[in-house]
Amino acid sequence: MSMSGKDKSEIPKNRKNKKIDVKQSMDLDYAFSEGSKVVLNAHDILQGRDISTIKYYSWKQASSNMPVADLHNENTQSVSFTAPYIKDNAVNISLNFELTTTDDNGNTAIHNAKVTVKRVQRAIIFQGGVSLGAYEAGVFRALVEKLTSEDSKRGINGRPLFDIVAGTSIGAMNAAAIVSHIVKDNGSWNEELVRKLENFWHYQSFSTIADGVFKNPFFSGLWNFSHNMNKIYKQYWDAILTTEIVSPYAESNPYLRMIYDFWRDYFIDGWYIPASGEAARRYYSAKQFKTQGTPNVASGIPPWSMFGKFFDFSDQANFMPRPDNKHIPGFSLKDTLEQFVHFPLKSKEGQPRFLLVTVDVQTGDAIIFDSYSEKAKYHNDTSSFISNKNGIEIEHVLASGTFPDFFDYPEFEVENEKSTKEKRIFWDGGFRSNTPLRELIQAHTDYWRNRRANKGEHDDIPDLEVYIADLWPSELSRQPASFDHDFVEDRKWDIIFGDRTDYDEKVANVVSDYVDLAKQLRTLAKKKGASEDEINDILEKYASSKSRPGHPPRKYANLLDDRFRLTKVVRIDHQDDRNEVVDKVFDYTSNTVERLMKDGYYDALNQIANEQ
Repeated sequence: MSMSGKDKSEIPKNRKNKKIDVKQSMDLDYAFSEGSKVVLNAHDILQGRDISTIKYYSWKQASSNMPVADLHNENTQSVSFTAPYIKDNAVNISLNFELTTTDDNGNTAIHNAKVTVKRVQRAIIFQGGVSLGAYEAGVFRALVEKLTSEDSKRGINGRPLFDIVAGTSIGAMNAAAIVSHIVKDNGSWNEELVRKLENFWHYQSFSTIADGVFKNPFFSGLWNFSHNMNKIYKQYWDAILTTEIVSPYAESNPYLRMIYDFWRDYFIDGWYIPASGEAARRYYSAKQFKTQGTPNVASGIPPWSMFGKFFDFSDQANFMPRPDNKHIPGFSLKDTLEQFVHFPLKSKEGQPRFLLVTVDVQTGDAIIFDSYSEKAKYHNDTSSFISNKNGIEIEHVLASGTFPDFFDYPEFEVENEKSTKEKRIFWDGGFRSNTPLRELIQAHTDYWRNRRANKGEHDDIPDLEVYIADLWPSELSRQPASFDHDFVEDRKWDIIFGDRTDYDEKVANVVSDYVDLAKQLRTLAKKKGASEDEINDILEKYASSKSRPGHPPRKYANLLDDRFRLTKVVRIDHQDDRNEVVDKVFDYTSNTVERLMKDGYYDALNQIANEQ
């Protein structure tokens, strides 16, 4: 094979000074994420050869402007090192290595291996959850502190701390405050940014009548005494019914079984343990905000058409004010956002990318607004879009947070490729994708695919490290489970809006594994003598999986070119503290906001420690 321009004087001689038979292997191309462990194995390079005759291995890095510091060069079949971090604006870098082998006959061969080190971009996803979004401010503080320190140790201080900041509903508003500080205020990822996000929440927090009442130790003590005693008595009677004295007789006698089941269903399951004092404080505080409005967030407009469309006089909801979040002075979320976010938000590569999700009420499809793009695209129907040439406006962020029970509906003009236009209303993106990991993956792929096509480049898509702030407790801590309405409704909303992206992560990683396997098989085919034309004939065939509407048909080559790896997905989960109430999303009390930020901070620190 070709010597690739190598001078014979550079060829290492064997220790017996015998005549050297030099053979040059075909290059082997590896791809690794920066910061990951790289293992170069002679078995991979010498596929198809009898390695039992090889007595000596020698590895070295070819000339490079980024030498590997921890490469151990020993007489071994494999070497390992840590992939260096990319410190400039490159998407990836190439490191070249040589493996020199000498067999027992003194024949020496030189083999080439190229390692492509891929940049890892970092993304954060903020969920929707109205006032629960204060938890995300605490999570963000912890991540800024820890990740800034880690990046400093790695020597990559010039990058954005987060390349992508994505959010739904209140998560989109938190994300907007962050991106606005970096892009519009030329700010940095530091304490000043963290304080700005926390001040956004302090501005919305307020004290309620329940706050004052439950500050009285005598009153709160009575609540807690009732809660604790009822819990003890219920557990006591439940234990009696399940003891060996009672249960066996009920099982053996149908009449006793009927009495036993009735007693248990009526008396035990119907025994609703009074709430704790803290849960009661939250319940009445949220009720005040929900019925009377929340300062700097929202209020209501009394409806002029009473009794609803069914003229149902018994339905109290017909008499409730219509949701509003921008018309009444002092109760406007729009005014609050304008104080903490400078709109419109438009960013470019090198600045954080802002993604938010809302949902088209008519079609039920998710729409992704992107600060890198002038068109907000539908997740499924890519022929339709909403123009945002100036960037992401305040109305777009409000659309992402339009919880229909609390806020009024925004309306946008939707266009399609046929130049037709239609006005539609939009609701909270959480109803379709409260944890927009799929949308983030697709937007990341689309941007780098288009960038590569427009610039004629062939760089790999950067890998992604993702952090998710989950506002809705995934596990239930309260025991025993209750049949009371507040418990049932609260847990229902936890499950509906909680993080369900574990399957999306699993699918993304499985697909990446298949792509890696296909690339290794392609390399093996070349080593076995397959020509480029033969390989390309396969890659140019159309795949059975369909592309999204508006995109050209997918080929096998696209499956290999448009993939990247999720190097890490860190989920910071808001824990059930046994005092949750169904209307917790409306609790903007100062006590609750401070507690949420504190919980988010320590939960994030603990989760980061567990990941290391």
